[in-house]
Amino acid sequence: EATVDPETAKIVIAELPVKEAPKQQMEVTFNRRHWLRTFNSSVQFSQAYVSPNWYQGGNNNINVLVNLFYNVKLNPAFHKKFLFETTFQYKLGMNDAPNDSLRNYSISEDLFQWNLLAGYKASKYWYYSTNVSFKTQFLRNFKSNTHDLKGAFLSPGELNVGVGMTYNYANAKKTFTMDASISPFSWNMKTCIDRKMNETSYGIKEGHKTVSQYGSNAEGKLYWAISDNINLRSRLFVFTNYDYAYGDWENTLSFNINRFLSTQIYVHMRYDTTTPACDDEDWHKFQLKEILSFGFAYKFSSI
Repeated sequence: EATVDPETAKIVIAELPVKEAPKQQMEVTFNRRHWLRTFNSSVQFSQAYVSPNWYQGGNNNINVLVNLFYNVKLNPAFHKKFLFETTFQYKLGMNDAPNDSLRNYSISEDLFQWNLLAGYKASKYWYYSTNVSFKTQFLRNFKSNTHDLKGAFLSPGELNVGVGMTYNYANAKKTFTMDASISPFSWNMKTCIDRKMNETSYGIKEGHKTVSQYGSNAEGKLYWAISDNINLRSRLFVFTNYDYAYGDWENTLSFNINRFLSTQIYVHMRYDTTTPACDDEDWHKFQLKEILSFGFAYKFSSI
């Protein structure tokens, strides 16, 4: 308690006895947040200009990469026995094509992917679970200087549903989370609905648009906030019908320079036993795509 001594004109501060201390009641109301949402978006680009007399030669080029990521998960603080998480992701990469006489641009990346994981708790970290994965592209993509299609909507498309168990772990600070799913029973469907494409290259019988396969799958997802401005997001998916096998491993390392600028390194590796022979003898069943980009970014999170 602070009082003023009128004789000395000084402020006197003294502690009140506990029994005389004023009693105050604090009432705090918390609204339950059942769903946690995260949205990340970025538009990143690179540009190069080469004068016609440049001593090494070269071509002018502009490259644009768009990333959209939206995640919704059930809040484990209020739903300890259930596991539910769904993710929508879209990547679009385009660049100009000065060597293509038929088009002014080419598509380097066009991927829409939806993942869902739902489970019921079996033990401390294990859940009985179902995982669903769907992916395709939206735009038509052609081989350079030809009208031959390389890809179109649902050509190819892929849907996978698996039933099994999931190991779910998150550290106390939520800076490291991991899901590892094993599904002994899995159904996989491939589609190729565009008649201008060769459906047999995707394991579909000639004249058909879809093929169904039964087998097993495994999926691992990881998110690691390495520091305040650096994070790693990784996903590994493997499927086999005991006749052939394929695996996808996607890794995105993000460096946030500030609230609106970021740099990303995206590495996508794939192994498919049905991959046709390649002209380059150094590449067989293993495939690789790597993109380094810089640009604008926006993030929203309710976590």
